[in-house]
Amino acid sequence: MLYDTFENRTIIRGELTTVDPIHIGASGKETLNPIDVDDSVLKDAQGNPLIPGSSIKGVVRSRFEAVMRSIGEDVCDVFAQKGENDLICVTDQFRKKIEKSQKTHQEKARELYEKSCVVCQLFGGKAVAGKLRFMDCFYIGEHPCEIERRDGVGIDRETGAAAKNVKYDFEIVPKGTRFSFVMIAENLDEKQQRYLDFILQMLEGSEEEENYLAVGGKTTRGLGRIRLENTKRECITASDLKQQMKERFGI
Repeated sequence: MLYDTFENRTIIRGELTTVDPIHIGASGKETLNPIDVDDSVLKDAQGNPLIPGSSIKGVVRSRFEAVMRSIGEDVCDVFAQKGENDLICVTDQFRKKIEKSQKTHQEKARELYEKSCVVCQLFGGKAVAGKLRFMDCFYIGEHPCEIERRDGVGIDRETGAAAKNVKYDFEIVPKGTRFSFVMIAENLDEKQQRYLDFILQMLEGSEEEENYLAVGGKTTRGLGRIRLENTKRECITASDLKQQMKERFGI
């Protein structure tokens, strides 16, 4: 399914809970004050932490790509370099060929979509926009989030001990912190609906906590795991939209 006609929309709402403390860093040190933290977490206008939708989308896509490859699906490499055409589903040459053809705009779009791998069809690629949108996840709580601070040290590669003058500190969002979660899926076909079910299962985790997805930095130090809870799904079809237009606007 392409985007020229509304077919369906699925809205997933829930809460993301941090299974571990997490660290999603800001762009750099917030001030020049030497006593301020070296590596702060990303915050909203109220000073509470937030998880960018791009962070969630990135880890979900990466895990989904790995699973698709393991079951034999042809999945491209989004980081493939120029000249590695065998790793790209829609090459620049193919795209230029389609663009120069005498076909209609809709026919061109369909060819580019069908040439794209299952991951690019869902998450987006160089030739097509993604069908999944991950919104920013905002802090949920009656009181401001109490962000914690941890110390880190550099390790001397020869002695294995702490290196001199390489101490730093960083902020973390505590374990058990809750964030809003909204994902919107547009015009999914039947197979992609099943992929969506699998993606939600990945986010919701399993009995084995080591299988939870991890976001942000310092994940090899035991940070980053999250779990989706209280999931609710709203599905809108073309017939639903038609009925709403008739009831609300008399169209």
